[in-house]
Amino acid sequence: MNLSQLHVLVVGSATGGAATALLLARAGARVTLLEKVAQPRAVGAGIGLAENGLAVLESIGLGPAIAAHGRAVDSPAIVDGRSRLMLAPPRPTPRVRMIRRSDLQGLLLDALAAEPRVERQFGAEVIGAERDGRVIARIDGRTVEQRADLVVGADGVHSRIRTAGDFGARVRPPGIAYLRALVDVEAAQGVEAWTGAGIFGSFAVDRGTYFFASAGARACRHAIAARDLDALRAVWARAYPPSIPLLGAVRRFDDLIFNRVIRVDCQRWVDGRLALLGDAAHAMSPNLGQGANSALVDAAVLLDELRRAADLPSGLDAYQRRRRPAVQRVARAAGSMGALAEITSPVARWLRDRLLLPVAARLGGDATAIVMQEPPATLLAIGRA
Repeated sequence: MNLSQLHVLVVGSATGGAATALLLARAGARVTLLEKVAQPRAVGAGIGLAENGLAVLESIGLGPAIAAHGRAVDSPAIVDGRSRLMLAPPRPTPRVRMIRRSDLQGLLLDALAAEPRVERQFGAEVIGAERDGRVIARIDGRTVEQRADLVVGADGVHSRIRTAGDFGARVRPPGIAYLRALVDVEAAQGVEAWTGAGIFGSFAVDRGTYFFASAGARACRHAIAARDLDALRAVWARAYPPSIPLLGAVRRFDDLIFNRVIRVDCQRWVDGRLALLGDAAHAMSPNLGQGANSALVDAAVLLDELRRAADLPSGLDAYQRRRRPAVQRVARAAGSMGALAEITSPVARWLRDRLLLPVAARLGGDATAIVMQEPPATLLAIGRA
């Protein structure tokens, strides 16, 4: 395809949408980016960029900036509540860089502002779309219709583009909640602990520590329902003592960010000129750290298949055939990992730790290839071509 003749409308300016707009624009397409938030900012705390996501970001020139803002860490080991090693990361250890979500979003927004082939429309709420490429949005109180050769729905779990099209979507009810926070202390453990209260992980980021914890245990749920920070600290102090300085550095309950896991699986990612990407197509459990990274891979593969194709329909078909099975494998693995990590019964945890984890340890290399989905070198070459 001659991408210079393609007008693409990307809905959503978070990680996947921003990367898609940049990759397609730099390949010659004319891109319009719609974002419902008038002044977008990152919602969240920290993010781990794995080798696949890093390769895509490096391909669009953000490698040095991410290196300056992020912290290089090894893939985390899994320990128990007493910090005893349960599962070591695979060898060679995959590269991960921890970064504040606000820093990553700022870098992407700056890159978009500097790209002349991207027209940004902030404060544009999409209220409808058609498979022929028409999109209806509300901008400054006005209803505006726009047309494009391709509409990419990168608008997250609650995607308007997915709702507008026929994608055979299955959206599961919200599952377990996770809490996240950034604190201005250097107390990261660099591991993920599977404890009697669930998961607790902490990693160094620029200017502090990012930590996360599951909130499914009864005592955690009660503390959260009561907005009782002291009670929450007490639960985790018993379950995992290294949590004490981190939760102790949280000043207010409202400084904690809570998200429930929502799973999305679509039978189809393409409906006419509408295509899905990222959480809009495949929201998954966070337990393998592949949510945003998979969206970045989507963006690179979409570009790759459009460039290879003779026309738009065949390029979009190749995109979903290449991406959907790979993401499904990761989503299933992440769900299984989450279910194992959240076991709180002492007997079930004993069986898990002595029977299942030794098997998982022997699968390290193969599992890494599955999680990466595409070779990082391939992803790097796509954006630089």
